[in-house]
This record gives sequence, structure tokens and C-alpha cells, in this order.
Amino acid sequence: MKFSLVRELRTTSHDQQRRPAFSSPSLRISVVMLILTVLVGIPAHLGGQSVTSGDIVGLVTDPSGAVVSTASVTLKSRENGSTQAQSTNSRGVYRFSLLPPGRYTVSVAVAGFQETTATAVVTIGQAATVNLPLALSEATSTVEVTSDAPLLQTENADVSTSFTETQISQTPNPGNDLSYIAQTAPGVVQNTQGGNGNFSAYGLPATSNLFTLNGQNENDPFLNLNNSGATNLLLGNNDVREATVVTNGYSGQYGTLAGANVNYVTKSGSNNFHGNALYWWNGRTLNANSFFNNQNGAPRPFDNANQWAASFGGPIKKDKTFFFVDTEGLRFVLPTSTNARIPSPQFQEATLANLANASPASVPFYTSLFNLYHNAPGAGRATPLTNLGCDGFSDATSGLGITQPCALGFTSTVGQLSTEYLITARIDQNIGANDRLFGHFRTDHGFQATLTDAISPLFNLGSTQPQYEGQLEETHTLGANAVNQFIASGQWYSALFNVPNLQAALQAQPFRLAFAGGAFSSLGRLLDIVPQGRNVTQYQFVDDFSITKGDHSLKFGLSFRRNDITDFDPGIGSIGASEGTTLENFFNGIGGTYFQSFPSKPSQPIALYALGFYAQDEWSVKPNLKLTFSLRGEHFSNPVCQTNCFARLSGDFLNISHDVNQPYNQAIVSGLNQVLPNYTAVEWLPRFGFTWT
Repeated sequence: MKFSLVRELRTTSHDQQRRPAFSSPSLRISVVMLILTVLVGIPAHLGGQSVTSGDIVGLVTDPSGAVVSTASVTLKSRENGSTQAQSTNSRGVYRFSLLPPGRYTVSVAVAGFQETTATAVVTIGQAATVNLPLALSEATSTVEVTSDAPLLQTENADVSTSFTETQISQTPNPGNDLSYIAQTAPGVVQNTQGGNGNFSAYGLPATSNLFTLNGQNENDPFLNLNNSGATNLLLGNNDVREATVVTNGYSGQYGTLAGANVNYVTKSGSNNFHGNALYWWNGRTLNANSFFNNQNGAPRPFDNANQWAASFGGPIKKDKTFFFVDTEGLRFVLPTSTNARIPSPQFQEATLANLANASPASVPFYTSLFNLYHNAPGAGRATPLTNLGCDGFSDATSGLGITQPCALGFTSTVGQLSTEYLITARIDQNIGANDRLFGHFRTDHGFQATLTDAISPLFNLGSTQPQYEGQLEETHTLGANAVNQFIASGQWYSALFNVPNLQAALQAQPFRLAFAGGAFSSLGRLLDIVPQGRNVTQYQFVDDFSITKGDHSLKFGLSFRRNDITDFDPGIGSIGASEGTTLENFFNGIGGTYFQSFPSKPSQPIALYALGFYAQDEWSVKPNLKLTFSLRGEHFSNPVCQTNCFARLSGDFLNISHDVNQPYNQAIVSGLNQVLPNYTAVEWLPRFGFTWT
């Protein structure tokens, strides 16, 4: 997430690093993977679901209930016509792995029996069970069995909720924020604690969730929030075919932190042309004034929200090549509701008269400040703050010769325009019976009204946020029982926050002026925290391998993600701030405590990476009892600064010298490449789960 609208910025930015992708733990990781392969490499039936695909598994039986081995089972996509075939094993079980979500037809043909077909729905990360009972052949006929996605999946112990395209599109969701659908999953509650993140799963922190789109990590690399565009909404609701919220993942493919894994897979074209066009509008005409605005005498503010979505897809070559494109966007003005305080005419007159004698050179500057206050939007509605007169502030101004009141107050309802639009495109290719490939591209652009200043639009904060990303996925079938799926993805986005016209803002007010006790509203409210933000480059590789033998389902996977970040946070504080100015000091031309930083560079390059790997066995002990054994390892790198810009205390805080005469830089070690003195190189995550029907 890249900040919220009309709120103060509370974020961190980060920088790039060009450190080798693997450090010393890489050799140990390779050895561990080899050991896992040997330990788990017993004859097995490998579960091929991943964060972008699912399985179909079932049992073929004759009329007496006996299993039918070596039966030929054919799978056909009802959307793009691709087919696969395999035979049942000695226990009559078949399994198709690493299938893209969608509707399929499963058919079995055995001599002496009628052909049986079934429809099945594949969902992300789950195995759909489709049993095929055969009937004795009397004449040429077909027995059809219908199988929709079950409410309760029984193939593994993952606690998950899947949402279909219809459910996603029909869930009331103003703004079309993709992450909203997760809040309807069991065990999930909206984050109402004022912290980062938008929901909590089973009480775990809202910053422990992982979001993926077509297998690509969609989290901010430092805050671990879901990435979003300029409006702080994860657009793409009209581009998504299916979403799965895994609130407790026992399968090895689910990694990183312990919160929910929210996985999205985008729509694709099919043999039929399909599309839609949607438009939403909400505006001032449909909205009443708020209770507090009415109480404070503020008029109903202007608001206007326009939102649209349109998509189209179909075949380029039937049964071979397909396309799908989507566009979505927002244009809206949201009003603020802020209590503003400005100097009264009496206070202004007395102050300028006092300064004319005490400090004549400061009169033009003070006149400029007073003009900013009295030209504030809505200042004409300001009324005296009788309960907060000159004597009501933390520093009494009695005896200064000021006729009360010192301050006027009003409710500011000004707003800013925010915009965002999204364009996506996807191409799917059935290369052959054993290979499927798709590529997905997405670009997002917009302007975020980050903060609307009540005194002057010169001090508004905003951010232009372009984003580009893409995923390429190839699924290859190796023989009858093995499948490999490889995903390569990349992403770049910018989220830099500043005053739209910084030079004009500094000319009007060269520093942020804040008053003790909130006597008057700040001037240049957040000038001292700009510029800030980050540019982020991410690339990621994910590989899942699946093989099926006997009653076991084995799966191995490896994922690598690197982030290079240009962090603009070093520039925070380079524009000064005067804090805690009292009315008495202001009246006499005296400032408060002044702060300003002088960074050597406005930005710094930071880099970090993450490596995950796992081995898993799903053992079908009986048709109604399945066990899952999994071991996953996570290696998170120690973030580094390419220019050795990190610093930290020379030792434990309690043990370093606290002598006030010691120079501060003797207690601080600077010029460091790595941010942490030590950390856990590999986190081991053993897992066991079972399902018993």
C-alpha cells in the first residue's frame, strides 16, 4: 500500500543494492534440498497444485465398486479445448496436476463399459475430487456426472476459501479493491486498530499477509502491505478470474509470514468471444451533509466519484491461441473535514503593531503569514473561539494588549482530484499436448491526493505513481505422471511524495510552522517530511515440480525474489520545521525550536532478497484418509545499502556509554553495508496435516 488518501504520510522508503543474489547460506540450502529429495523420494503421488493452479483427482470403479486399473482417462478444457490423457494406477486413481483454474470435462473409456464423463471445476491451490463410476455397456451411450467446486475440500488440510469470478464481481465492493474480497473469508476481520494493513486473519498481524497475482508477489518489500496504485486500491477486480484466501496453509507452497495467503489468477481468453462494460457514479447529489458539518455550520461539500471497467477476450486461433484485455479506472474528488484555526483580526492587528516597534524587518513576513490564514478556503465562515481565547492556550497571553478572541475556527471541507487507470493484457498459448504458456502484462498510472491542506492548496501533498509488471508462466507435462510449472515475473513502480509546486510553497512559507497547543493550524503542514517515497524494482522466479506414483503425491518447489529500492527518505527533514511556537513568542517575533537535516544524498540504494524452498508428500492412506508431510525453508537476506549508508549503536543500548560528554559518533558505528548485526539465516517450517472424511 502506498499511503492513504487525505492522511498524513506514514511510510518508509527503501533503496537499491547490487549484492550477489546468494550469500554463504546458498551452499547449505543446496545440500538441504538434496537431503529433502532423498528423504521424501519414496514412491509417491505428487500433489501439483500451486498458488496459480489446482488438480483434479479421482477414482475409477466398476458397477461392483471394484477399482479399475490402467483405465484411459482424458481431460479436456471446456474453455480452450486443450486435452491431456493418462491411465489409472493399480488402485484405480488418476490425477491431473498444475491445471489452470477453469471448467473441465473428464472422461473414461474402458472396453465392456459405457463411456463416463464428468464436469469439474479447478480452483487455485486445491484438488477437485471427481470419481468416475462405470456402468456395464448395453449400447452406445454416455453417463455424465456433474461435479462443481465443493464447499469443503478434502484432499489436504489447508484452511482456504475460494471465490469464483461471479462471486468476485457480485460482491458489493465500492472502489473495486481486489484485497476486499479476503475480508469475507472465515477467520478474517477488518483491521480497525489504526495500524498498517487492511485485515487480520485469525488474530495475526495485518502486516503478515501475502498477496500474489499469477504467482507474483504483490507486497511492498518494506512494509509488507499489499501493493496498490495511486488511489490505494488494488485495481484489477474485472481482470481476476479467481481468488483464494488461505488462512492456514499446511501445504509447502505457502510461505513467507504466518498470515493469510491471498492468491489471484487473471482471466484468459477462450474459444468464445466474451467481454463486459461497467460504469459507476456517486456524487454530491446522492450524499447528505454530515452531522458534524451541520453542527459546525459547514456547507455540504463537493464530492464526485467516477469509476469504470471494460474487458474483451476470445480466440486468436481456436484451441490454440487466446487473448484477453481489460481496463479499469477511477476519477474522484473526496472532501476533507478538518477543524481549522486561524488568527483573529484583533490578534493580527496587535501583533503587527507590536512588531513595528520591536522588529520592523519581520513585518512583511508576518503579513504574508496572516494573508495565508485569512485566504484559506472557508475562512469567511470562521467564528470566534470564545472557549479558547488568548488566556485559553497553554501559554497565556494576558497582558499583551490583545483584545480577545485571539483565534477563529471553521470546518474545512476542501478536496483534491485523485485519478488512476489500469490496462492489462494476457495471451494464452496451447503449444502442444504437453505444454501450456501464458503471458500477462499490467500497467497502472495515477495521481494520489495524499494530503489536502486546510490553509492553502500550495501545501497539498500528492504523488504520481506509475507501475509496470508482467508474468510469464509455462507448464510442461513430463510423461504421464510428472508436471513442472515455471513462473518468471517482474515489476517496477514509483511512489514519490512531494508538494506539487515545492518552489512556490517554499516562497510562501519557507519552513513548517507549528504552534504549541494547536493555537493556530500549522503552516506548511507537512513540508518537513518531503520529498519522500521510493522506486521499487522486483524480479521473481518460482518453480513447482510434481510427480505422481502409487498412493503418494510428491511436490518440490523453489522461489526467489529480489527487490532493488531507491529510498528517498534521507531527504526527509531537509526542509526545516519550527515546533512548539507559543503565542507570546510569535507575538514578539520569536520562533520555537527549529529542526533541519542536511543529508549528503537525497536518496540511497537498498536491496534485499528472499529464497524459499520446500518438499512435500501427500499420502492417500485410504480413499477417506490423506496425510500431508511438508518441510519448507525460508531465507530472508540481510538488507544492504550499496553506498554503505547504514548506522547503528556500537553495542547494546544498556551497555554503551551514556556519558553526556562523550561525542555521539563514538557510540554509533556508521558506514555499514548491512542493516542487521545478526539474524536467522534459514527458518525451518515443518508441517503436518491430515483430512479424514
